[in-house]
Amino acid sequence: MISSMTGFGSGTATQAGWRADVTVRTWNHRFLSVRTRSLSDRPLLQARIEERVKAAFRRGEIGVWLDLQPDRSGATTRFFDHERAQKAYAELETLARTLSLSSPPSMEALIRTGALQPPEDTDTDVWPAVSTALDLAVERAVSSRQQEGATLSEDLERLVAELADHAEAVDERLPAITAGLRERLAERIAELNISVDPERLEAEIALAAERHDVQEELVRLRGHLKRARGLLANPDPVGKELDFISQELLREVNTIGSKARDSEASPRVIDMKLCIEQFREQVQNVQ
Repeated sequence: MISSMTGFGSGTATQAGWRADVTVRTWNHRFLSVRTRSLSDRPLLQARIEERVKAAFRRGEIGVWLDLQPDRSGATTRFFDHERAQKAYAELETLARTLSLSSPPSMEALIRTGALQPPEDTDTDVWPAVSTALDLAVERAVSSRQQEGATLSEDLERLVAELADHAEAVDERLPAITAGLRERLAERIAELNISVDPERLEAEIALAAERHDVQEELVRLRGHLKRARGLLANPDPVGKELDFISQELLREVNTIGSKARDSEASPRVIDMKLCIEQFREQVQNVQ
């Protein structure tokens, strides 16, 4: 089953003292393009996220938004680097003894050292939460693309079936088109009041019928429709090939329209062109 290139997914996870909210949106694109937002200050984390996303998608523009915040709900969460503060205070005590100060270092002196600044986080610290939230968002985005792909597939199969019906109607009309050529040529000869050798007349009729014969175009058209049906059942990215097939379908139908100039075949040709236009519009969204 084909997949769409438009989708949406979000995921939230809280791990290792961090809360990560990830949103993944996907749009149409000729190739695979991944763009992460709000991560310009974390290039290594950005690269890691892009690598994970590229493994999940084959085609389309993928936008990833990450909101990362410390998890302050846990009772054991530390907002200061205790080990660093203890070392700094020990140094202050040593300095106070060296200088023979009368009182031990104060909290104000410790704060001035900067030792009570919150501990710096690393990409390794935040990755557990980011990874879990990202996997959830990607999974849901892929699922939404598959669901829309199922709807797309139904519509494309309907258009293929309509094209096939119109092609069969034109094929059934071919004997009548040849008979009409014969009749019009005979009427023209009668109007001119000339005598024509029967064999010569048949040769002219055969030549005219050959100019208006669209059997080869119909055979190729059926071949393209058969290929399209096969691709619609393929889970791999087939959007580009379906787009190419739509161009080939239009080429054959245009030729049929220029050859089979018939009052009943012409409306069928117009209907086929409309079907192909809808088919091509829908194919632009197929992965």
